[in-house]
Amino acid sequence: MPESLFLVILAALGALMILGLGLIAFRLFGDQGLICPPMPAAYRGPSTDGTWCRGTLRFTEDRLTLRGSGGLSVGPWLRGHLDLGIASAVPGEEAEELGRADLIQVPVTYGTSSFELAMGEGHYTALRAWVEAVPPGWRSARVA
Repeated sequence: MPESLFLVILAALGALMILGLGLIAFRLFGDQGLICPPMPAAYRGPSTDGTWCRGTLRFTEDRLTLRGSGGLSVGPWLRGHLDLGIASAVPGEEAEELGRADLIQVPVTYGTSSFELAMGEGHYTALRAWVEAVPPGWRSARVA
């Protein structure tokens, strides 16, 4: 009986170790292909019931994702289908809730769905430039 208990505990520890190594590998290699370092942002969409969810924006050559707390992600959204609306300042009580007074919110349309992103001005400028730039692989004959 004690031997079988020892083997069960040993197997559980081995499984936890493998899971931990897998999560570390995911964190290390999951950010490959990023255009710039992840940016802090907040997301508000139909699934959030009007509340802001904090996370980090990550964009590669053709995709934008928002990784929230606990590794849960929203997206990915393909670059060519994103349409950024007119940016405005985040209202006072919402800015307090997010912990910063200088945030900009921008409505985003992706196909038939829409959501909002809130971020600092520099991060908004980087996002807008990335969305409006010609996607990689497009030839000049396709543009204009």
